[in-house]
Amino acid sequence: MVRTSSRIASCVLAASLLGGCHVTIQSGSDTPAETSPPPPPPPAKTSSRARKPAKPDPEPARRRQPKWRLPASNAPRINAPNAFGNGEGGAFRGLAYVIPEGSKKLPSFDGLVPFAMLFTDKFEVRSQEFSSGFPGALMQNDWFAIRFEGEFTVPKDGEYQLRLTSDDGAILYVDDKRVVANDGVHNAKTEDGEVQLTEGTHRLRLDYFQAQRGQVALMVQIGQKNKFEPLVGVR
Repeated sequence: MVRTSSRIASCVLAASLLGGCHVTIQSGSDTPAETSPPPPPPPAKTSSRARKPAKPDPEPARRRQPKWRLPASNAPRINAPNAFGNGEGGAFRGLAYVIPEGSKKLPSFDGLVPFAMLFTDKFEVRSQEFSSGFPGALMQNDWFAIRFEGEFTVPKDGEYQLRLTSDDGAILYVDDKRVVANDGVHNAKTEDGEVQLTEGTHRLRLDYFQAQRGQVALMVQIGQKNKFEPLVGVR
């Protein structure tokens, strides 16, 4: 009888261990025999990838300016130099437009179609008679406007002075901000403006117009503390 009870107890114990149960077996003795539950399974491994720290940008954000490009144009290049430029190339590209006779100030360029393209590296048109027109395009000696666009650089951060001389009117923009206004019909006249610039490349736009045939002038200088020099563009 004892052997049978022991065999039954062994079978019950084995079945309980497989099922993860807690079983108390009592034989002829008054002291119960306890069995411990199996240890819990090890935690499942989770895949974790350490993120690499971002590399520091070697170039300051103020110098990472988006590449600026001139708008496309099918206007013919002039085939000989005139007072405002040449047809071969330069840092600043100019597009010339016919404007209404009797204009007293710079027109809106929206919707105008350029009749000529020309280039220059700097603006040093001193007061002179203009009669050559735009060779290879139109012999337009009056009632025209030119929009110049291009880039220039400054060697360091700081406040810069820009000096604009024109006959007739002109307006100077830097990075799409108007810096010097010298609009209207007048003889050669000079106006100054100031702008805060960071080291590096900046965009320039110069709008100019000539009213009745006669004298023209267009000069742009840049400097600090009233020391000026011609503003030269970068190709």
